[in-house]
Amino acid sequence: MFSPDKVIHSFLENNKGQSLIGLSWQKLFKEFFYTLYFQTHLLKNYYRPHSILMCVGENTSLEVLNLLNILTRQYSFFKLRQPEQRLLNVDLEEKYLIDSNLDNKIQNSDTCLLIGVNPRYEGFRLNLRLRSRYLKGNFKIIQIGSLINLTFSNINITNNTKILKSLVEGNNLFCQEFVNSSNPILISNTEIFKRQDSAGFTNMLNFLTKHVNSFSQSGNKSSLNILHSSLGSVGFSNYNNLKTIQNKDFRGANVIYFINNSFSTSNIKKLLNLKLLNYFQDSNLENNLLITQNSSLETKLMAQLKKGFVLNNHLHLPNTVFFETPGTYINTVGNISKLNRIIKPSGQTKDN
Repeated sequence: MFSPDKVIHSFLENNKGQSLIGLSWQKLFKEFFYTLYFQTHLLKNYYRPHSILMCVGENTSLEVLNLLNILTRQYSFFKLRQPEQRLLNVDLEEKYLIDSNLDNKIQNSDTCLLIGVNPRYEGFRLNLRLRSRYLKGNFKIIQIGSLINLTFSNINITNNTKILKSLVEGNNLFCQEFVNSSNPILISNTEIFKRQDSAGFTNMLNFLTKHVNSFSQSGNKSSLNILHSSLGSVGFSNYNNLKTIQNKDFRGANVIYFINNSFSTSNIKKLLNLKLLNYFQDSNLENNLLITQNSSLETKLMAQLKKGFVLNNHLHLPNTVFFETPGTYINTVGNISKLNRIIKPSGQTKDN
């Protein structure tokens, strides 16, 4: 919130003149309404209107997601995209949430398996509960992933999926731990849904859960718990029909609009690098507009984006940070959380 990189004034940047023009919200909205009016009339008269590509980050409140949904249904020239691929099955909540009764299960369990997750940084409350249970004794924590300090002792068996596969098949020594365990707990995170092999990986974890339930001494059924590390991740996951931004989106859009986005995500970095390598030789984007709506700017990556895709004008809309804006989110357990504004916004910043 007090970072020197925080941008609190809207501006229009012209690549050719390298000039920053300060704009008022009144003037901005007037231009937006004129553009919308003109685009709608083009559409009604069967001309092909300019498309506006909107890429939305996952730290977005439910209110904003609903507004964007209404906007894309009302005007077909708005295209909604997400920055990274998420192959997520949202048919059942247990497939992508943490069990709401997990606290009691931790108290009654003697074994916990962490799969590619660091609860110390991704979910500190969960880490505190695991630590509290560990200090009581008779609680073994097995970890598959990188060597990390969780503030309590754990057994790291691998960071290789082949070992995980052998665990699922029953060809690993640690299978005996689950056979002799009581109420074993399995925890992973949403990063597994961003993998190219996420479908096979999640199937493997579901088989592991099924086999643990079959051979565990306890009668209680355990499920795979998915930890969401960011506040808006669950609500964003429920919005399941979002496509991932691709090179053809950059090629066909006349306006590219990033909302709450980080340009350091792997997918956008890949698109930038491909463009700089002249991968899109047939794309000729002239007089296109880049709009960013965020509280900060990643200047190096922004410069790459504007240079690589010939985005002549850059319009920045400063939005509020977490403590300056109210909103509704769904937490990793599936409960709705309503947040209130704590601090008055500064400068020209507005909420999304």
